Amino acid sequence: GILYAPDYVINAGGIINVGLEYIGNVSVDEVNERIDLIPGRLRDIWVESETDNVPAATVADKMAQRLIGR
Repeated sequence: GILYAPDYVINAGGIINVGLEYIGNVSVDEVNERIDLIPGRLRDIWVESETDNVPAATVADKMAQRLIGR
């Protein structure tokens, strides 16, 4: 089988870095802490996708909306 990883999840590190640079006054450690969350979130996406029998992209979209909406 093919395991699908949504591109914006895989590339989120760059977006996180740029976004936090734009905000300013953010330490490298804070950037790295947020980037370190990506693998766990990707695993969560795959687990929920399989459990709920929905595409990983659908789960990732919902997760992104929750995270960005904070």
